[in-house]
Amino acid sequence: MFILISISIFCNNFFSKQKQNMNLLNLLKDQVSGSLISQAAGFLGEDTSNVSKALDGIFPSLMGKLIDTSSDTDGAQKIFDMASGMDTNLLDNIGDLFGGGAGNVAKLMNSGSGVLNLLLGSKTGNTIDKIAEFSGLKGSAASSLIKMAAPFLMSMIGKTIKEKALDAVGLGSLLGSQKDFVKDSLPGSFSDTLGLGLFSKAVDSASDLAEGAKDTLAGATEGTIDAGQKIVSGAADVVSNAADAGKKAGGSLMKWLIPAILVLALLSFLLNKSCSPVDATKGAIGDITETAGELASDAATKVGDVASDAASTAAGALGSMFNTVDEAAKMALDKITFTAGSAGDQMMSFINGGFKGDANFKFNNLTFETGKSNISAETAGEIDNIAAILKTYTAVNISVDGYTDNVGIPESNKQLSKARANAVKARLIAQEIDPSRIATNGYGQDNPVASNDTEEGRTQNRRIEINIAK
Repeated sequence: MFILISISIFCNNFFSKQKQNMNLLNLLKDQVSGSLISQAAGFLGEDTSNVSKALDGIFPSLMGKLIDTSSDTDGAQKIFDMASGMDTNLLDNIGDLFGGGAGNVAKLMNSGSGVLNLLLGSKTGNTIDKIAEFSGLKGSAASSLIKMAAPFLMSMIGKTIKEKALDAVGLGSLLGSQKDFVKDSLPGSFSDTLGLGLFSKAVDSASDLAEGAKDTLAGATEGTIDAGQKIVSGAADVVSNAADAGKKAGGSLMKWLIPAILVLALLSFLLNKSCSPVDATKGAIGDITETAGELASDAATKVGDVASDAASTAAGALGSMFNTVDEAAKMALDKITFTAGSAGDQMMSFINGGFKGDANFKFNNLTFETGKSNISAETAGEIDNIAAILKTYTAVNISVDGYTDNVGIPESNKQLSKARANAVKARLIAQEIDPSRIATNGYGQDNPVASNDTEEGRTQNRRIEINIAK
């Protein structure tokens, strides 16, 4: 019996050590990187050194998100299901895949989009921006490269599942053993962008910081000091509530920030002005005041962090609509040169800029016949460029909003603005955009962007805008 137990312990330790020694990033690099670098560089028209550097960021980033996602049972099962269905032959046929033409690469990138949706979700856009910044690749090339790379990583995971007969739990355990390898390989600036749990450090809440003040008060006299303690405790509750509420509703942070800071300011005032009768308590009071200052600073930092997180979340939620990409259409889109300031140029700047700012794009080069909804033929190409973007990002819906100046009858102006919006929609439909993705509105002379007292202002008010439907 003793011998059997000893053998069991030995085997467990042996296979545990084997699992820990298996560096999946190195395996992937050995099997994929060299060929992928050369093939992708040629396909994208980028320098091989930039592609190589980009992959040094891409593979650890995706592996880190694999680890994070697999840390719970549901996430591990999703990764297991996706990886088990991957074509493991991808790893051995990189040259043939790229040699098969743009159609094969488009399929590879479509597969990669699915992997990115699972692992990165709303962080896809920010991650692509970080890769482009880190490597020197153009944003479009970084976007294409990460979609090329993702299926190879998932294919290797699928191959490992089969070779080691892993289930979802075993896969989660294996991925968990890769944390140190990812930490050693991931460029430092990437962890914040990705929000990786394996790098996160516990942040003390405001109430935790107040515990130090409560300990200081333990042996102090009652009365004034006790009142100070209650204020500290109340302040901590306000800050804690502010942080919690901010996380739930990023758009209303100021209503929580103001009372939090006011309470902390009042605490500091009361402690400095009213708490001096007993010499024995001065040290304690000083400690409380110092803690109050720390609380105020921490509160401001926390609320600022929540505000930043809320803005990032809003941009991420909007950006997630652009995660579904038709790669064949993307290749055609990349060949378009947009007129500076055109609606298409504005929309592409919004996409490439991480989906920040107003998702509103005004046609600056689109004209109609006076008093009619007929689009001038020489300016219709601007609509076609919007169609090219919508063909690429197939989950994005829009509204086309028409406006006029204040000349004429208001009701007639509304009808004209609606007719012009519908004319733009008809042009988009003719370019094979699903009509269900396009809403139209006619606002007439409402919401002017300039004064109607001048011809220049009236020209600006006669406009068609594209808005992303949220």
